Formats: sequence, structure tokens, C-alpha cells
Amino acid sequence: MDRSDKALLAAFLVAAGLGTWTHCLMHDDGAIIIAAGWLGNFWDLYAGQIPDRAAAVLAMHGPAWWARSALDLDSGTYVALAHALYFAVPLVLWLVLRAVERDRLFSRLYLAIVLPMLYFPTELIFGLGIWMIWLALVSDLARSTASVALLTLLLGAIMAYSHAVLALMGLLFVVAGAALAVFRRRLPARTLFAVALLSVAILAVHFAMDHLLPPANATDGASHATNRLAYINPVWMLKTVVYFPMLAALWFLLLVPVTSPPRQGRRFAPVAILVVAALGLWFALAGTSLKTDTWARHTGVYVLALTLVLALPAPGSWLKAAERPLILFAAIVAVSAISFNVDVWLFGRYIDRELRPGIVDAATVADPWSSRPSGPTALRIAFKYGAGQDYVRDVVMPSYDFSRVPLAFYSYFRSDRRSVLFHPLGGGAEWRPYQCPAVERALGQARDSQDREFLELVARHYCAS
Repeated sequence: MDRSDKALLAAFLVAAGLGTWTHCLMHDDGAIIIAAGWLGNFWDLYAGQIPDRAAAVLAMHGPAWWARSALDLDSGTYVALAHALYFAVPLVLWLVLRAVERDRLFSRLYLAIVLPMLYFPTELIFGLGIWMIWLALVSDLARSTASVALLTLLLGAIMAYSHAVLALMGLLFVVAGAALAVFRRRLPARTLFAVALLSVAILAVHFAMDHLLPPANATDGASHATNRLAYINPVWMLKTVVYFPMLAALWFLLLVPVTSPPRQGRRFAPVAILVVAALGLWFALAGTSLKTDTWARHTGVYVLALTLVLALPAPGSWLKAAERPLILFAAIVAVSAISFNVDVWLFGRYIDRELRPGIVDAATVADPWSSRPSGPTALRIAFKYGAGQDYVRDVVMPSYDFSRVPLAFYSYFRSDRRSVLFHPLGGGAEWRPYQCPAVERALGQARDSQDREFLELVARHYCAS
């Protein structure tokens, strides 16, 4: 490994280690997913509701469920193991990439692109790894056309059940790759054809599944339909980098090695890289980072496609030019991970003060927290520590309690299943993560009275009929 490999791996280990220690996935959708593996049949409670992403969901979260089924784990050990196994998936995919690639281009870019997404349990972490492994193999012109076809068939079947945006990313790759001919830089026609064919096939599979296998949970389906539009809405994507300027700095550092003019850029690029990196470090440290990982996926996939297109014609030159930007990239993500996990730790300590035995409506606690962040948005983006008189009460709690459903699951496992703080939901189409029949089946097989009582709460408030 060279210096950039070591820097990216170190940033990953820092993020994974801190995230496992604070149980960082439990503040968002990860709480719903991890709880499903503990409370009952993971497929029945959660994964079966989104069959078009089944391969990715089972790869990322299935091992913890199987371990819980095979071993007599207590809840604290199970949650820690679920985090460790989740973080192990991109690490394994990175190792596979290093084993199959001809150049270190693919493994470095994969580790870089998943780092800003790591704390949101997106299926893209798995899907991008399989896509990059496939592209690394297909880009090797020494392979026969028959082997490329077989690889596309086998790995394409996995990608089709991971995430539909892999197809959009592939189409951008093809369009940008074809446009390179204008600048007399070409990608192999076989590679472009294979990516185009795979992208069309993935889109066809997802359109067919939308028609033949609509989401079983209407509220979950509505959520996925809304989020899907974020990948094709340029206004939304622009908002993500405005609200989280750290992302703009990261994407700049990925693209700058292949966009700097060979002569004029020799003087300008190093200064620009350092300035942008300094800004990125500031926003990583001082900006509210709750949704950074959630929103990184909407633009990150396209930045990855463009970087690959520009780097593939001369991977050796890209690797040399990208060494310093990648090291700075890793530093920014490591600082962001530290800042984020400090907030998660503060969030947990605040929750601990409000926990008491039994099930408690969060609105009835002695010091209820505000559901709205205080201070202007610009201040929370630029300097979160000054956005409220009491940082934890005014900034951390409104930010990290942004999604109302996970609090019940988070507090249940944090208290070793002795206490639950929950927000009752209103009517309408608010997201309810489980289906009521699946919750009823889990109730019939609850391991003890604590799980039974919690599942009864879920049946009353958090299941869709």
C-alpha cells in the first residue's frame, strides 16, 4: 500500500471503530434494520418489504441476524456485532477489489466513495462494491468476451437486487466515456458497451419489479419513491452540497487530479487543493453532520462515474496525481467521523438522563427537547457549536432526533431493554417501518416479556396495516 491507501484505510478504521463504539447506526434507519434482526425474522419484519434491494440488505445486515439466530447473544453484544459486521462488508469488498484489479484505481476510489456514506445504511455501499469489482474485471482487455458476458450475467444479477441508481451511474459513465472521443481520449468500446448493456438490464429489472412486486408496506414504498427522485433532481443535489459544504470539498478532491491542465495546473492546483481541503476540514469539524452520509449518495455516485471515466485512459497518471488529494480526502472524513461520534455520544448521554423503567412518551419527560434546531441554518452549517445557548439541548438533540421513529428503538437497546422513549406518530402516511402482520408473527415468537412489551408498542405506533 502506498500513502494514499494507508490514509484511506486509516480513515475507514477510525470511522468504523468509533461508529461501533457509539452504535452510530442506531440514530437513523439502522435502528429499524438492526432491531428487526433481534426482534424476529429479519426477512419477514424488514428485508422482504424491499425485494428490489434484497441482495444488498441481506449482505449488509443478514450476517448479524444469522449470528443472533445461531448464538445466544445478549442485546448489547448483538448490536455491537451488527455494527462490526456491517462495517466489515465494505472492507471485504475493498480487499476483493485489490485482488482482482490491475491498477489500484478501483480499490482506492471505492474506499474513498464509501467513506462519506458509511454512517447511513445505504444499499449503495454493497452495490457500488460489486459494480466496481465487475468494472475492474471487464476493463481488463485480456479477458475474453465470453468471460465478460458470464461476469455480467452473474454479478449483474446481484446488482439488479441492490440499487437502481447503479443503472443511472452506468449511463452517465457511458455518455461521459463517449464524449471523451472529442478530446482524443478513448475508453475501450467493449467496456462502454458492457456498462450500457448492464445499465439497461438493471433498469429493466427494477421497472419490472415495481410493476410485479410493489412494496408491501405502503408507507415504506412512498418513502423509497420520494428518495428515488433525489437521484435525478438537480436542485436537490445542489442543495446537498450547499447544506453540507464538506461534500463539495470531497468531490473536488476526487475530480481535480484529472481536470487540472497539465501546464497551467502545476502552479494553481496545489494551492487550490490545500485551500479546498482546509475548508473541507473546517466544515467536517464545525458543521452539523447528521445527514451528511445520507445525502452524500445522491451526488457521490455520479462523481465516482465521472472520475472513473477521466482516470481510466491513464490510470497510472491519475494515481500519481491523486495521492495528495486522497490523503487530504481521508483526513477530512476522519475529522468528520470524530465530530459526528462526539455528537452521538452526547446524544446518548442526554437520553440516559431521561430514561426510566417502562415505556415513556418523550413529550412527558422533565426537560423535553425541541424538535426544531435553533439558530439560523447558515450558523449550523458553518459553526454548530455557536448555534444555541446549550449545544446539546439546542443543536445535538434537535439534529439527531430528526427522525422520530428510531428513538424508540435506540432507547430500547441503549437501556438494555429496560426503558423506551418514543414519539407517537400522527395519522396520514407517516413512515411506519414494519408491517402489522409481521409484527403480530414476531409477537407470537417473542423471546421474553421485554421483547413482547416492546413489540406491542411497535404494533400500536410503528406498523403499517
